[in-house]
Amino acid sequence: MSATSRWNRAAALAGLAIVALAAGCGSSGGTSSSATTAVSAAVSSAVSSAVSSATSSTAGGHVVEIDVAASGLKFVKSTATASAGPIVIRSKNPQSLGHDISIRGNGVDQSGEIVSNGGVSTITIANLKPGTYTFFCSVPGHEAAGMKGTLTVS
Repeated sequence: MSATSRWNRAAALAGLAIVALAAGCGSSGGTSSSATTAVSAAVSSAVSSAVSSATSSTAGGHVVEIDVAASGLKFVKSTATASAGPIVIRSKNPQSLGHDISIRGNGVDQSGEIVSNGGVSTITIANLKPGTYTFFCSVPGHEAAGMKGTLTVS
């Protein structure tokens, strides 16, 4: 999800919170000030969390999603692109079989954690240079079986 989408989600949550507060404050049912304060605190916490999530995910660099396919030894896509500079590569694995995301090329050789059942393997690279890289699963036999692709950085 892009930073813009996260910001839009945070703004929508804030808008819903304001509507909920207004409805509570304007009712004739005798809403107490402590209930309104509790709702306000919960809304503030939810909005703060959404905004924090949106900013922290982009603070580490450009995020590239290369997810594992629902079945088999493959990723959802075999090519990806990114801009040079700081980058975060994330790979969600829906399978019960463990997989990771790894990258090599142009002096880079990194692997994320092996995950399964919805886990996310992540690699953070401080300054990825323009060029062509291979992304792959480093679990023995998986790359050889075709679980790899090309990341082009410009």
